[in-house]
Amino acid sequence: MATVKSSQNSLFKDLLVLSRFTKYNPVFTTFAGAFSCLLGGSAVVGPGSDVSLAWVFQQTALTVAACYAFCGAGMVWNDYIDRDIDANVARTKDRPLASGKVSTAQAMAWMAFQIIACWWILYFMLEGQDVNKNMFPAALGSFLYPYGKRPTMRKFYIYPQYILGFTIAWPAVCGRAAIFHGRESYAETVTASMPLLNMVFFWTIFLNTAYSYQDVVDDRKMGVNSFYNVLGKHVHLLLWLLLIPVAVCIPMYIEQFHSAWLWVSWAGVWALSLLRQVLRFDANDPSSGGGVHVDNFLLGAWTVVACAVELLRCYYA
Repeated sequence: MATVKSSQNSLFKDLLVLSRFTKYNPVFTTFAGAFSCLLGGSAVVGPGSDVSLAWVFQQTALTVAACYAFCGAGMVWNDYIDRDIDANVARTKDRPLASGKVSTAQAMAWMAFQIIACWWILYFMLEGQDVNKNMFPAALGSFLYPYGKRPTMRKFYIYPQYILGFTIAWPAVCGRAAIFHGRESYAETVTASMPLLNMVFFWTIFLNTAYSYQDVVDDRKMGVNSFYNVLGKHVHLLLWLLLIPVAVCIPMYIEQFHSAWLWVSWAGVWALSLLRQVLRFDANDPSSGGGVHVDNFLLGAWTVVACAVELLRCYYA
């Protein structure tokens, strides 16, 4: 009996590892939704409003939970498709599917459970409105992402960073929908979310390119399709170029809130942090990408706090 329980515990731990729930990486997928939901809430709370602070925080928590669960499912799918590649890369050879610790049947069942959980969270959060419209784009991106790494995709100028960037940025729409469903049409929600969606899209490409550069030696041997394999030592120039749309989209998004706090805590802090990151990155030292990844996680976490402060400021104004 003890052996069976030990085996079940081991499987559960391996499933958590498979979804990256033992790491901070899945939290990246929640940032766009949290930013959008908190600042969307700041636009509708305040004197005379019937929107409570507790409701906005509830909607934010649900947005984060849905993104987190769906990311877990996406990680399973990625590792399922990449299991043969992962087995030949030093950094990924011990992943549960690549190493055989989790079977494909177990992985698929775990993935399905997380997808269903995400759908139900969105259904409750959006009161049944436009649930599939909010979920389908991220589902399509997650499905296509591992295929974007294949060398044949290079012929069509498709790189996995494009797909990943879109998938992580899409929750900006879901976060706004959590606040404005019933107040505006789905098309209006998407349009209003575009500056934030584009910002997170290019930011994700920036941080993923820097982070994934750690695998450049193994990836080149296997012909993995990626920006850094195409550009080689020019990858540093690419990182500089990716900062331009980020720098443009942040002001476009926060300008609508007329908040000095956001200009300092978001635009100001991001400008200093991203400049520091790109200056620290060394194309001759692939390991330098790891530090960039950590810095961006801290930057995203700080911005969630900054948006929460803006919500509180507007509520108590």
